[in-house]
Amino acid sequence: MSDYGSMLLVNGDEVDRLATVPVALAAAEEAALLLTRGNIVTGRVQVNGPVAWMRVLAGMVTDLDLLGYKEFHRVGQDVRYHVHLYRESTGEILGVVDGRRITSLRTAATAAVAIRHWANGRPIRVGLIGSGEEAREGLRAIAGSVHVSFASVFSPTAANREAFAEEMSEELGIQVVARSTQDDAVAECDVLYVATSSHNQPFLTAGQVANVGMIAAIGSTQPVHRELFGDVFLAATQTIVDTPDATHESGDCIEATAQGWDAASAILLGRYLAEEPAASGLTIFKSVGSVEQDLVLAYYLVEAARSNHAGAVVPDVASLRVMR
Repeated sequence: MSDYGSMLLVNGDEVDRLATVPVALAAAEEAALLLTRGNIVTGRVQVNGPVAWMRVLAGMVTDLDLLGYKEFHRVGQDVRYHVHLYRESTGEILGVVDGRRITSLRTAATAAVAIRHWANGRPIRVGLIGSGEEAREGLRAIAGSVHVSFASVFSPTAANREAFAEEMSEELGIQVVARSTQDDAVAECDVLYVATSSHNQPFLTAGQVANVGMIAAIGSTQPVHRELFGDVFLAATQTIVDTPDATHESGDCIEATAQGWDAASAILLGRYLAEEPAASGLTIFKSVGSVEQDLVLAYYLVEAARSNHAGAVVPDVASLRVMR
């Protein structure tokens, strides 16, 4: 074995076993608080070829002595994800983590942290728009952070929403009911979790969500993505964002700004957690995701793997070169 260290490989099955809701919530809350301290640097690059594309999201989280990146690439319908972690102070590798669930898990946990603070110990009814992986992770995280008394779900395909309701009811031990219209799901919730792959056309107006206490909108992450009409932001008492980038990268926020919403009024999640939640009116949590969330969650999973004697320890394949 070489003398330049070793790394821990954590595969997808081990991530599924180690990525409990408490671990994800703790990582999401720490990432949110670390962002407010300003000791995080991030960057990204995407390359597109005739057959494949690749995106790399890199960051330095100085307060955790962490340097790393999430890489994912697509060929046809196949997408593969990895997160690579290093010590910022020394450059030594800590581990490589399968990233298949990292994005959806950190998105759900970050939203659940915001919802937990808003709920302030109260039981809540959850409505979901969307029945895919993001919605499943979202309901798991919410149910693991607050008492969910009831949940309903709408998605356009009846078979999908029925399967979601049946499977999540059994998994979580709570009543989850499929609704045939979006308005039915919205009408019976305190918290609305919007997790769709909608493009271009928004579908929720301020009038439709007038009686909702909190909306967590996590599906619109690019300028072309839309879920909420701009008037929803204008009607809200407060808007919470996971990263400052949300105000100019989400199509929802772009339209809201064009209609007169003050993007500077948005509150970073880490700062929101230090405040008393609004007693009335609508609170929006808007997220687009950020690489520090990925890195901190992957770091927590590496630490959990070490504690549970999971993962495979292998020699680092990167030899050391000293630059002068």
